[in-house]
Amino acid sequence: MNTLVQTPQGNTKVLILATLAFATCFAGWALFSPLAVYFRAEFNLSSTGVGLLLAMPVLLGSIMRVPIGVFTDKYGGRRVFSILLLFGFFPMFIAGFAHSYSFLLICGFFFGLVGTSFAIGIPQVSQWYPKEKQGLALGIYGVGNIGSAVATFGAPLLAESFGWHKVFMIYSVPLLIMAFVYWFFSADVPKPANVKPPTFGEKMKVYKSSKLIWVFCLFYFMTFGFFVSFSLWLPSYFRDFYNIMPVKAGSLTAIFVFATTFSRILGGYLGDRIPGRRILVVLSLMILSILIFLNLSVSLMTALTVFYMMGICLGVGNGVIFKLVAEYFPRDTGTVGGMVGAAGGLGGFFLPIMLGTIRDYTNNYSLGFIFVSLVCLICLSFMEEKTLIKMHRKAVSA
Repeated sequence: MNTLVQTPQGNTKVLILATLAFATCFAGWALFSPLAVYFRAEFNLSSTGVGLLLAMPVLLGSIMRVPIGVFTDKYGGRRVFSILLLFGFFPMFIAGFAHSYSFLLICGFFFGLVGTSFAIGIPQVSQWYPKEKQGLALGIYGVGNIGSAVATFGAPLLAESFGWHKVFMIYSVPLLIMAFVYWFFSADVPKPANVKPPTFGEKMKVYKSSKLIWVFCLFYFMTFGFFVSFSLWLPSYFRDFYNIMPVKAGSLTAIFVFATTFSRILGGYLGDRIPGRRILVVLSLMILSILIFLNLSVSLMTALTVFYMMGICLGVGNGVIFKLVAEYFPRDTGTVGGMVGAAGGLGGFFLPIMLGTIRDYTNNYSLGFIFVSLVCLICLSFMEEKTLIKMHRKAVSA
C-alpha cells in the first residue's frame, strides 16, 4: 500500500508553521484598515474613497485564491506558501514610500496577494489529519486570522511613534523571515512517485461536480465576508458614531477580531460532531437578529457586546464551512477551498465599498446593516434539507 493511501495521524509542526505563516500574511493584508484615518487626513478622502482603499488588497487576495488553491493541490503547500511570503514582502515594503492615493492603491493591490494564504494552508493541514480530526486542526489553523488583530492593534501605535509610512516597512520584515522559515522547516504529505499529478484543467472539473461547492461559497461570502468587512470598518464606525480615538478604536476592533478568530476552533470542533447544516442555520438566524438590533440607537457597551457576539458566530461559521470542504472534497480540498475562500474574500471586497457608499449618501450606518442582513436571508433560503442531502450525495460520489 502506498503512502498516499495511508492517512497520516497529524503533524503538529506543520500545523504551527502554517498558522504562523497565515497570521503573518493576514497582518499585512489588513494593514490599510487601522491606518485609514491617517490616509483620510493626508489625502482628503471620502468614505467611498476609504472603502475602495480598504477593499483593494482584498480584491487580488480573493480572485487569486482559486489558482493558488489549485497550485497547492498540484505542487504542495510548502513550495507555494514560501513563494507567496517572499513575493508579498516587496510591494508591502515599497508601500512605505507611497506619497499619493493612487500609489497606495497599486501597492495594496499587489500585496493583497498574501490574502490567498488561507487557500494554501487548508489543503496542506487537512492532508496531515484524519477525517475525524480535520475540523479541530483547521479551526486551529484559522486562528491565523489573529494577524488582523496584530495589525489593528499594533499599526496605530507604530504610526503614532514612527509615522504610517514606516508601518508598512516594519510589517514587511516578518514576511521575508517567514518565507525562509517555511521553506526549510515545513513539509507536505508524501505522495507516491508513480502517480502523475493532475493537470490544471483536470482539477478545475471539480467545480462542475457538485452544486454543494456554491452553497459553501455563499455561506463563506457571508461569514468571512462579514468578518473582513467589519474588522475593516469598525475603527471608522467607532470613531464616527461614538467619537473614539483611533488607538482605542483599534483596540476595541482587535477584541472583535480575537473573538472571531478563536471561535473558529469551536466551529471546527462542533463541525466534527454536529451536522453542519444545523449549525449554519442557527448561526445565520443569530447574525440576522444582531444586524437588525444594530439599527437601534444603543450605548457603546451594548454595541460592543452584540458586535462581539456576532464575531463569535462568524468564527464558528468559518470553522464549520472549511471542515465541510475538507470532508466532502478530500482530493480537491485546495481547489474547492480556493473557490470558497475567494467567495469570502469577495464579500470582504464589495461590502466595505457598499458600506462606504451608503454612509456617504445617508450619513448613517443603518441602511448598511439592513443591506448586509439580506445576505443572511439569501443564505437561509438555500438551507432546505432535502436539497442539501442531494448535494451531499452528489459531492460524495464525485
